[in-house]
Amino acid sequence: MSKKEKVSKHDTVTFSSRIYKDVFTIIDQEAKSKNISTNSLINNVLGKYVTLERFAGDIELVSLTKRSIIQIFSRMGENTIRQIAKDVGGVVHRELVFLKFDEMSFDNLMHVLVVNASRYGTVKHNAENLKHNICIHHGSCIEFSQFLAHVHENMARHLSVKIDITNTDQNTMCMKIQDPEDLK
Repeated sequence: MSKKEKVSKHDTVTFSSRIYKDVFTIIDQEAKSKNISTNSLINNVLGKYVTLERFAGDIELVSLTKRSIIQIFSRMGENTIRQIAKDVGGVVHRELVFLKFDEMSFDNLMHVLVVNASRYGTVKHNAENLKHNICIHHGSCIEFSQFLAHVHENMARHLSVKIDITNTDQNTMCMKIQDPEDLK
């Protein structure tokens, strides 16, 4: 959920829970360093879990270090990058939407896109006038930015979404996504 979205009291649940002291200390310190409340950080962590991490095994996600990403992608040619992106782009985001929400909608897709993109690094997301601007700062290499661009272009084609890639460089891939009237 973005900072701009308002959460109604009816959309929240208050409950009591026990967590290990050392875990709480780290979460509390991390929240303070990010200048957000501990509650917000816990909601962000749990939100990422329910949107992505609990399905990681189902869609066969694996973790790689940034060094591995750079080594792999910097050795690939454009055709290989395009082919892998084509295979990934039509499937992963759609699977995540249906696993989490059971319904394809533009809002559900945007939620999944942002959470999934956070696996690669820092994500900046804002929405204005039915257009979503998403920048993924991954800090890897230009080939990885090209891969991400192709993945999202293929996703857009499969889901009839209008997308415009606005930047691909060695650190960042940015895109604008238009909210369609009806996402099928």
